[in-house]
Amino acid sequence: MTSVQPAQPGGDPLAGGVRGGGDPFVGSGPLSRRHPLRPASDRYPRGTTVLEAAVDKTGRCLSALGRPPAEARALAALITDVWGVWADAPVATPAWRCYAAADGSPFELSASWTGNDVELRVTGEALADPPGPAANQELAWAHLRGIAGRPGVDLGQVLALEDLFRSDEPREHYWMMHGVAVRPGADPLFKVYLDPHVGGSEHAGDVIDEAMARLGMGAAWRRTLDHTGAFGGPGRIGSLALDLTDPERARAKIYLQYPDHDARAIDSQAAIAAGHVPGAFAAALRTITGHSAPPFGKPPVTCFAFRKGRSVPAAATLYVPMIPEFPDDESARDRTAAFLSREGIDPGPYAAFLESLADLPLAETRNQNFIAYHPAPPGTTPRFSCYVAPGLYA
Repeated sequence: MTSVQPAQPGGDPLAGGVRGGGDPFVGSGPLSRRHPLRPASDRYPRGTTVLEAAVDKTGRCLSALGRPPAEARALAALITDVWGVWADAPVATPAWRCYAAADGSPFELSASWTGNDVELRVTGEALADPPGPAANQELAWAHLRGIAGRPGVDLGQVLALEDLFRSDEPREHYWMMHGVAVRPGADPLFKVYLDPHVGGSEHAGDVIDEAMARLGMGAAWRRTLDHTGAFGGPGRIGSLALDLTDPERARAKIYLQYPDHDARAIDSQAAIAAGHVPGAFAAALRTITGHSAPPFGKPPVTCFAFRKGRSVPAAATLYVPMIPEFPDDESARDRTAAFLSREGIDPGPYAAFLESLADLPLAETRNQNFIAYHPAPPGTTPRFSCYVAPGLYA
């Protein structure tokens, strides 16, 4: 039914995999002699585990965001409790290039702002010991079941899709990611990011079609496909994300990559979503990256969010690639900060968040993967997010 093209590996908005040339596959999977992972700095002594590095990074960014130390301790306790065996892996000797972050690390951090409200998210990738496609797949689904019973968690929807996102022979670069978002005064929101290419990219479109039908969102998805067909076609499938909460409120998100669309086509496709501001996506791409047409170093992405009972997407969010559009995080920060100021948003918290995660001067790092932007009609507040690799590897 769908005409969506399968994504190229490493193109998911929560992933690495720079697509600007060279080897077509450096985004995830087994390490090779040609593309090893090397420590990016000497901050972490040999023997430091992934969990210890994650606790350090989350504590630093929460402090930079002005959060009390108790929040950092609570988040550290949470990821210590829920992360799997991959948390004990030593940072110094990685065995797998992960999809979760632009530097190949097994976790990524992101922050999302709406006015003065900020949400911090940590997304980890399940890795077996030793890692491999089949072993990672088994561990990922076992980990998912392990969070059942936590406050607010509902696994019914995702477990109903398990057969679609499993394979007897998962592709070499298979991934599955588990996220948790923390907000003041609310239970943590758990999320899962699923790979529709698990059994081969040629099946990804059918997997998404069937998943959306099972979720009760098939009609809205079909309507979205029909709309995008008038503006160059819907691009390539990246991933499907689900909120692990009450199915009546949970969002299903489909990420579409646009390697061949210009800014105007991307903006026009997003017009199907409720609340979209015409022209806002095109302006953001042009202002941040400096150009409006391909080739982009890595494809821009639109995330369409769906909810039960809606006939169209509940929202559309633009993901603007920072790598390899900019040579370093300093120049990416400056362009992004200028854009935020133009939108009436104080760029200070964003800049502090980015700086807090860096172990080297920003002129020497390339860890900021995407800026996500959800424009808002006049009189309301736009939402934006920053996705940053922890910078463990160069």
